[in-house]
Amino acid sequence: MGEETSLQVDALKLIGVYDFSAHESGHLAYHVVARGEITLSPELAEYRLYAPAEVRCWPAGTGYALADWLKSRGHAPQFIELPPRPSN
Repeated sequence: MGEETSLQVDALKLIGVYDFSAHESGHLAYHVVARGEITLSPELAEYRLYAPAEVRCWPAGTGYALADWLKSRGHAPQFIELPPRPSN
């Protein structure tokens, strides 16, 4: 994490493991408590801070990780509706 953001990790907790079948892989999601000042890098072009009530989850992979994190913090996750995929 320090390499991408220059933050120092104080605590790390696994949220879960999530399927990312579109790329035949999986994602490990963590809740990280960190300190320091975020520094942009080639791997982090920009960032934004949101209050938990402002975020919306998406019904796939890391969207479920975000929903699980919100629930663990006492917030009810709200999901966006994805547009249908075009048929080929």
